[in-house]
Amino acid sequence: MTKSAKVLFAFGVASALCATTTLGQIVFSFDENGKGSGPGGPLPSTIAVEPVSGMATLSYMLPFPVAPGDVLLLEPTNSTGLVLSDLVRFGGANHNQVFFFSDAEANERLDLADVPVLPQPVTGAISLNEVGPEGNNGAVWAPPPGSGLPGDPPSGVGPVTYQIISDIPEPASFAFTALAGGLLLALKWRRQVARS
Repeated sequence: MTKSAKVLFAFGVASALCATTTLGQIVFSFDENGKGSGPGGPLPSTIAVEPVSGMATLSYMLPFPVAPGDVLLLEPTNSTGLVLSDLVRFGGANHNQVFFFSDAEANERLDLADVPVLPQPVTGAISLNEVGPEGNNGAVWAPPPGSGLPGDPPSGVGPVTYQIISDIPEPASFAFTALAGGLLLALKWRRQVARS
């Protein structure tokens, strides 16, 4: 088997494995700045008044109703352990909205979900620890089907996973990462040319 055939075979096996594990899984991803996506493409977002707290914040519209409730994101700190940094509330008038509240921090740019004070969590809130480096972290929430926990869809929809992106890398971070990646690729290419 040639080297290129082996690479194509490995790529095909990896693609098949990825496809079988993600089929039947509905994934929604949203951040604190109005960028959300789902199986049908972008998620509509707007600033809306959340009915329980009466606060205006970033809201996403889901394509189906879900169980109401809160998901709390806890951020690790050096001094106090964990601190509540974000609150994601499922609900709204038709139970198909996701309200994103993010704790506005001093000396940082404001995002659409930033509020001066987070609302009080509702009873039965789910707490998740944020993962990832500061400036690019978040959490994943997958309510067990039929559990009635926050974000659980009606029966027949299938399992749902929510990728909640808490911090969005600053534009300078993106530029630095792209530059570092480009330099690594250039060094690898140069080594390959030198060996030839």
